[in-house]
Amino acid sequence: MEELTAIIALSRVKGLDRVQKKQIVEKLDQVAPLFEGRPAFLDEATGRKISAFKAWKEIDSELVRLQRMNAEVVTIKDRAYPGALKNIPDPPLVLYKKGALPAGEHTFAIVGSRRATSEGMHISEKIAETLSTLGVTVASGLARGIDASAHRGALKGAGKTIAVLGCGLDICYPAENKRLFDRIGEEGAILTEYSLGLQPLARNFPERNRIIAGLSKGILVVEAAERSGSLITARLGAEYGKDVMAIPGSIFDNGYKGANALIKEGAKLIDSVEDIISECFPDLRLYKEQPIDMNSNEDYIYSIMGMGKIHIDEVIEKSRMATKEVMAILTMLEMKEAIQELAGGFYIKK
Repeated sequence: MEELTAIIALSRVKGLDRVQKKQIVEKLDQVAPLFEGRPAFLDEATGRKISAFKAWKEIDSELVRLQRMNAEVVTIKDRAYPGALKNIPDPPLVLYKKGALPAGEHTFAIVGSRRATSEGMHISEKIAETLSTLGVTVASGLARGIDASAHRGALKGAGKTIAVLGCGLDICYPAENKRLFDRIGEEGAILTEYSLGLQPLARNFPERNRIIAGLSKGILVVEAAERSGSLITARLGAEYGKDVMAIPGSIFDNGYKGANALIKEGAKLIDSVEDIISECFPDLRLYKEQPIDMNSNEDYIYSIMGMGKIHIDEVIEKSRMATKEVMAILTMLEMKEAIQELAGGFYIKK
C-alpha cells in the first residue's frame, strides 16, 4: 500500500477525531502498516475503527481525478505541508491543493463580512495589495465581500494568495467568484481538507477557519458583525498564539460590532499597514508610494485622512484650516488621483 493512500484513508476513518489521528501519525514512521495490523500502542476499539475502512477504490479514483485537474494532495508528513499549520492542535492530515504553496512564514490572513461596505472592501484590497507587494502571502476564505477583496488585492502584488475552501477542490463557492477562483489556482493556491465533490455545508466553514488561522502569522478582521464567522478565525488565531488585529468602526454600525468587540478583548487596533508590518513582519520594510508633486499642505491633509473613509467636516476639524482651503486641497488631491470622493461628502485614499 502506498503511504499517500494510507494517510488519506486514515483521514477518512470514522469515529476518530483530528487530534487522535494526528497523534497516531506522530507515533508511526510509516502509516501504511497501520491498515495491515494493529500497532501495540492502539487500543482494540481504535484498531477496529481503522480496520473497518474499506473505501480504497474511492481514493484511487479521486487521485486520478486530481491528476487530471492538475491538483495534488499534500500530507502532514510531506515537506511541502505548511509548518505553521502543522503546529495547531487539530491539523488536517491531508490538504488538497491546486497551485503552488509559498514557502516561509510570511503569511497573513484578512477576513471579514460577506456583506461588506464598499469602504471595507477598499481597505481590504489596499492592505492585501501592499502586503503582497512586500512578498507576504495573503490567506482568506474566498467568500464574497472582504475575503474576495483581499484575494484581488493580493493578486496585484508580488506575493501569493491562498484561498481556503469549505468544500471540495472541484467546487467554487460562491459561484460568483469563479473567475477569481480560477485565477488564484493559476497564480496562488487553492487549499481544502475536503475530498472532491464535497458540498459547502454550513458546518465546514468553522472547520475551514482553523486552517486560515493556522497558516497565518496574524489575522486582520476588517468588518464583522457580532456573530460573524470571521470572529471564529480571529479567536482560533488567539488560541494558537497568532497576532489578532481589527480595524475599528462606528459604534452605531452593526457591521463593526464584532471587530470592535475583538479590540475590547485585546486585539490590536489597526489604522495603518505599518501597524501590521511592525507587529508581524518586522524584517520587512514598507516603501510608500507618494502622490506626485505633493506640496506640504497636500501632504498634511493626506496624512490625516487615515485608512477608511472620512467626511469633509472631520478633515476640516482635524486640519484646523479654513474650509475653502481644505476643499481646494482635496480637489487637487483628487485631480492627482491620490484620493477619491464618495457620496455624502466622504473621501477615501486610493
